[in-house]
Amino acid sequence: MARKTKEEAEKTRQALLASAFKVFNEKGYAKTTLQDIATDAGVTRGAVYWHFKNKTDLFEKLFDYAFMPVRDLLFSKFEEDLDPKEMLSGLMRVWISHAGTEENFRAAFGIMFNKTEWSEELMPFKMKFREYEYKFIKRTENIIEQGQQDGIFREELKPAVAAAQYFSLFLGLAQYSQFFPDEVDIHGEVESLIDMFMHSCLKAN
Repeated sequence: MARKTKEEAEKTRQALLASAFKVFNEKGYAKTTLQDIATDAGVTRGAVYWHFKNKTDLFEKLFDYAFMPVRDLLFSKFEEDLDPKEMLSGLMRVWISHAGTEENFRAAFGIMFNKTEWSEELMPFKMKFREYEYKFIKRTENIIEQGQQDGIFREELKPAVAAAQYFSLFLGLAQYSQFFPDEVDIHGEVESLIDMFMHSCLKAN
């Protein structure tokens, strides 16, 4: 019986997360209430509080659910024994595969950047998210510096500038796929996108 109760609780939690994706996307963070999410999920408001402390906690758990698998994949790539060119190419493949096709990731990205008013209550979450972004940028700089030492990337390349371009490319492609999904299939063009970035970095043969 206890197992069934645990399974039912997880089913309710998943339903609430699915409804949160939907309602936050429709109304934005500020205009969404926990009652809106509960109603959409077909549960009571009390059921929401059983799983989440408040709206901010639900918002953060939603993004953990959508982004943590991608974040873990990206940071695990840094530990692989790859040359700098293959490392940067592999990171981009991971990102684009999710930005172009993974629905939870796409929904969460759209909510965060297009449907969220960054009020004071969300600042701890925003700063936590920014910390991961900064770590990613600095790791990218290190890869580019290593590529210069290995004779793969141009000596005159500024690692911080190249890392900024690389990071901006990630965010820009995810936004592009949200706004113009019928224009360019970024998942289908991943190798072309990688080649264009590498062309700006690679040392001439």
